[in-house]
Amino acid sequence: MSLRSKLILTFLAFSAALVLCVTLLVKWSFHRGFSDFVAAQRQVHLQQAADSLGRFYQAQGSWEPLRRRQRAMARALRPPDWGTPDDTEDSLPPPPREFFHRLYLLDANGEPVAGPSRSADPTAPPLPIMVAGKTVGYLGLSPRHRALNEREARFARQQGRQLMLIALAAVVLSLLFAWPLSRVLVARLEQLGQGLRRLSAGDLDTRVTPRGRDELAQLAEHLNHLAGSLQQSEQARRKWVADISHELRTPLATLRAQLEAIEDGVHAYNQQTEQRLLDQTKRLQQLTEDLYQLSLADAGALQYRKRHQTIRPLLEQALAEFAPRLHRAGLSLETAITLAPDLTLLVDAERLHQLLGNLLENSLRYTSAPGIIRVQARVENNRFKLEILDSAPGVAPQHLPHLFDRFFRVEGSRNRDQGGAGLGLNLCRSIVAAHGGEISAGASPLGGLSITITLPLQVI
Repeated sequence: MSLRSKLILTFLAFSAALVLCVTLLVKWSFHRGFSDFVAAQRQVHLQQAADSLGRFYQAQGSWEPLRRRQRAMARALRPPDWGTPDDTEDSLPPPPREFFHRLYLLDANGEPVAGPSRSADPTAPPLPIMVAGKTVGYLGLSPRHRALNEREARFARQQGRQLMLIALAAVVLSLLFAWPLSRVLVARLEQLGQGLRRLSAGDLDTRVTPRGRDELAQLAEHLNHLAGSLQQSEQARRKWVADISHELRTPLATLRAQLEAIEDGVHAYNQQTEQRLLDQTKRLQQLTEDLYQLSLADAGALQYRKRHQTIRPLLEQALAEFAPRLHRAGLSLETAITLAPDLTLLVDAERLHQLLGNLLENSLRYTSAPGIIRVQARVENNRFKLEILDSAPGVAPQHLPHLFDRFFRVEGSRNRDQGGAGLGLNLCRSIVAAHGGEISAGASPLGGLSITITLPLQVI
């Protein structure tokens, strides 16, 4: 069964059940109200009859003219104007003939005078007949075989038929409403389904037009967002493969060219040639190691052995290892470490050393000599804050948000031949994120680049 058929049947079943419940409730309420109305009407008629008999008794002085004479009582009860409807709102139609046949009269002692000798109708208890403030008799109404007379039953049947027609019309209208509604809903769902099928088939340019502001429109927007994210991921994957190929091809091509030159006798194999080959091999090794580390980070397999470590000695050790290289490159190292000697952080000491090494290596590669590299560490706003600032050249503001993207290298003064593959800062971001911290790049007051790292003092 199709979704449209299910929607129509569900809507129809719900509407039919609702209409049935309302119909039964209205029918029950009508019969109850109508029965109360009929009982009240009988009571009024009974009171009118009692008043007529009271006038008869006052004129005759006794019930003897009526005793055992039903016709005489009928004449006494039905003067020409009795029960005739007038133009007033509260006027009642005359009672039916069977009403008079059910009346019985009792004298003051409760002895029968006229009428059927049956028990009283529980809906119309006997009324006392009063003359000059004295009870001279009682007028009652015997129960009838049917709850309603013919006229009342005919009216009730007519109302029942009209109610059934209204219920049937309501069901038909609900069906007429459910048909186009289900068509619209199914069409929108089919549109979403087609979009999903195209996405699963690899068509990442697929987009669905949202209609309205309901949940289906939100679902269409989410589908478009998913398609955009998949498209960006696919583009990033292709760029990733292309960048890896390019980065691997460059050192391999250089190695091959130098080896072929040696083989052809163009270059002699000496210490200088050996050093060039070794440099290209190291560059290739570093690239493959960075790629391996990033793949582990992406897969969540990069292991961290976090321990409570005193942070100041770790910083001083890393700076001491880099100081000779910075000095040889014509760069001076300035430090401003204002940390308590016993300040500890929950970190992986090896990964933190790798983080500092990558950042200092980045500054070493791109800072022009003579230059300055400044390292600042302090506690600020209940967080550990580390800043590495270097002197010119700087980075254009539009490039700062992309410095942590893979294979991103600034085209210009900071993209020299000795630059890396653009993976170090991306790996730094992964390490910082694994420690619950944040890393950002900005302009350095020294004229170069500023890298800021913040870590929580308590890392869970």
